[in-house]
Amino acid sequence: MANKTDIKDLILKSKNQEWKAQKALYLMYADEMMSIAIRYTKDHSAAKDLVQETFLTFFKKIEQFDESKGALGAWMSRILINQALKDFRKNQRMVFVAEETFAAEVSSEISVIEKLEAEDILKLLKELPEGCRVIFNLKVVEGYSHTEIGALLGITASASRSQLTRAKKILRELILGNSSQNIFVKTKRKII
Repeated sequence: MANKTDIKDLILKSKNQEWKAQKALYLMYADEMMSIAIRYTKDHSAAKDLVQETFLTFFKKIEQFDESKGALGAWMSRILINQALKDFRKNQRMVFVAEETFAAEVSSEISVIEKLEAEDILKLLKELPEGCRVIFNLKVVEGYSHTEIGALLGITASASRSQLTRAKKILRELILGNSSQNIFVKTKRKII
């Protein structure tokens, strides 16, 4: 990764529509954006499209970037997440189960999810229904509050909590089902 001075220079040149600087920024952040995009999409092709849209938006709005408010990578990831959520709303792909369904479910056991490593979670996230996956990403990975998630998705905070509970339950069932097939045993980690 380039130092802060190099990044400032690339941003300034990109604001002046210099193609080489834009390309340099793209190459610098494309992998990071792809790793985030893959969590919000079902396949590699959709993730690539999301990254492409993110960079198009980024370069259109680069004048708005203020380094005193945060790092460039964080700003780009925010654009990517907002674009992913916009795509979900546009395509109406997210389906949320009624919040009452899971509101009563309380678990006192240690969360199976907390014992997984990142690559395990990424594999399992692809198995979740769209709404659960998005909320799991926003809450557990990105650190949004349920209130913020509700505002982003146009749902209540309790619906967000219910979907997170449902996501954890599905993931737990997947792990328990997969553990009998020794998928996680090969890493010699205790999952449950």
